[in-house]
Amino acid sequence: MLETGKIVVKRQFRQFETHQDHMEGSSEQDTMSLAALHESPLAVGSLLKAVRHIIATGLTRLQDPQPEGLFTRGLKAVKPGTSVVGLLPALTVTSTLGLLIVSFSYYLSRYGNLVLEISFFLGLLLIFVPVAVRLISSTPSRFERICLLCVVGICFYLVQLMISPLHVSSFDEFLHWRTATDIARSGHLFSENTLLPVSPYYPGLEIVTNALSTITGLSILHAGIVVISAARLLMILSLFMLYEQVTKSSRMAGIATIIYMTNPHFLFFDALFSYETLALPLATCMLYILARYQTTSKDYRWILFTAWIVLLAVTITHHMTDLVIDGWLLLWAVISLFQASSRNMRRNLATITLFGVLLSLAYAFFLKGNPVLGYLSEYFGNAFNELGHIITGTSTARPLFVTAGQSPPIWDRILMLASVALVAFGLPFGLLSLWQQHRHDALAVTLGIFSFTYPISQAFRFTNFGVEITDRSAAFLFLAIAYALTIFITHFWPTRKLSRKAISVLTCAISVMLLGGVLIEAGPAFSSLPGPYLVVADVRSVEPEGIQAASWTLSHLGPDNNVGTDRINQILTLTYGDQRIVTTSGDNMTISTIFFSSQFGPREVTILRQTGIHYLVVDLRLSTSLPLEGFYFQIDESHAFALTRPISREALTKFNAIPQIYRVYDSGDIVIYDVEAFDDVPGS
Repeated sequence: MLETGKIVVKRQFRQFETHQDHMEGSSEQDTMSLAALHESPLAVGSLLKAVRHIIATGLTRLQDPQPEGLFTRGLKAVKPGTSVVGLLPALTVTSTLGLLIVSFSYYLSRYGNLVLEISFFLGLLLIFVPVAVRLISSTPSRFERICLLCVVGICFYLVQLMISPLHVSSFDEFLHWRTATDIARSGHLFSENTLLPVSPYYPGLEIVTNALSTITGLSILHAGIVVISAARLLMILSLFMLYEQVTKSSRMAGIATIIYMTNPHFLFFDALFSYETLALPLATCMLYILARYQTTSKDYRWILFTAWIVLLAVTITHHMTDLVIDGWLLLWAVISLFQASSRNMRRNLATITLFGVLLSLAYAFFLKGNPVLGYLSEYFGNAFNELGHIITGTSTARPLFVTAGQSPPIWDRILMLASVALVAFGLPFGLLSLWQQHRHDALAVTLGIFSFTYPISQAFRFTNFGVEITDRSAAFLFLAIAYALTIFITHFWPTRKLSRKAISVLTCAISVMLLGGVLIEAGPAFSSLPGPYLVVADVRSVEPEGIQAASWTLSHLGPDNNVGTDRINQILTLTYGDQRIVTTSGDNMTISTIFFSSQFGPREVTILRQTGIHYLVVDLRLSTSLPLEGFYFQIDESHAFALTRPISREALTKFNAIPQIYRVYDSGDIVIYDVEAFDDVPGS
């Protein structure tokens, strides 16, 4: 019986190879035809004919219901003679060498952005490209594909971790680090965080981190590294298995997962100590659980129960991930009503969707003090309002990929545009393939419809308030985009005996998407990477002098004093200094006027009295250049994103001439003033 089975498998494999040889013969004829067209004197007409021929060929290939080969579409089958491990050891070494080059590029960052960029990209490509080539081919086993994806995912996380391995450095990380330390110190949830008031009300990441810290004795920082590493592995495994459930192909699942890694947020933002870093893997895992349940022959209630628990965890971890997944579930449930889904699956989808929506609403409305509704409505209101002004011509559009007058080099802008263009170009073909072959699958259709929002999200790239919507939505949209592009790739380039030229073209396109996405997220002047100090550039502005000044406030002034300062010293004083930062969101008062005004008068006294500020932290380096983030203090300050010259040094040093103000700390660049005397001065 075993020998008979082997004969059948080999016979089927020969049949598939024969079919592919026929397809490759057609491809060679197509190439010869294209060459002849290029030699024709009628260049324009030849080009149009070539395009029509390519489209016609693609449409013909769409008639093949499953372009995957016998051994790549099976979930467990391995091609005879293929090692389960394959090239995993060798490619792990190349990825490690790429990581070494990245670390070397961080060391070279002191010599300028060009040196940093060249060596940094070389290291990234060495991590990514060999694995991408291997995943596109039909040779690897399922086990090898999964392990290779985990290697790339962990290496990418280490790329982010090496930026600041000894302390947090990103703006968002500081905010959640403060929430985690508040929980550890007080033993209670929902403490105050004036810089991000919504953070304490979604403490899933901080709860897990504190639990691990308490059990193991690790610090919050090191426990967070362990949690994020586990979340990264969960994300990769959940992605692979989700795509595998939809495509029924381990090769397509590997390609889709590696394409997802090219989204702008995967390398940096979704590797930070931030609530989305944990919530997104949990949400993806929940989608996989539901997709897996859809294919089971029996009604395993424990699977559904697990999905409900994971959805609850998402709800208390991150508000935006929760809202997006609720929308995804709602769309999936509605589409299933018009598909050939089982009645049991439709009922369970409707039930979990209703549970998710009601849970989100209850958590937002009935949890005392939860500011999420006001927080989101204010932000999205400002973003849509600015976009409306740009569309009507009453406001000027923000130049693409330019921040505070900082324009990246032309080659970087080309890469960023090419990254977006490749996605926009490939989506229609992927959706066409999806409609042709998978329109009867409710989950596949849900993915296709979800990807339609990608072009819409790009409109916010022309705004100042809403550009974050474009960047942050990529982490969610690429769940669908990666699937659509994978279908396009596997239908237009059949699996079996892929030529080196086809693999090279696909790898180059995916690599351009990666590099363009990295440039979009790295920001102007590579502000997300190590380098010399820059004014209000988040990671590039966090340095020992600022940390020392913030630590001094805790040791000499005590905790919980009301402090007014700039964006960078806000996060340092909040965390290292354990002070209360006065902000617009927490105090309904804009304090930037105190620093911008050339004189200290009644208006400034009134602001100090109403906000109860005890200390002002003034960084004199602000006067040396424009802020890279577009504003000095908060996003609602006057002339934010439209500053044409730096804040004057005279305005920052005016406090020295006020008798009631005492200078209690001076490091040369950072000065701390005691303004508590104005608490008793009547306002004007």
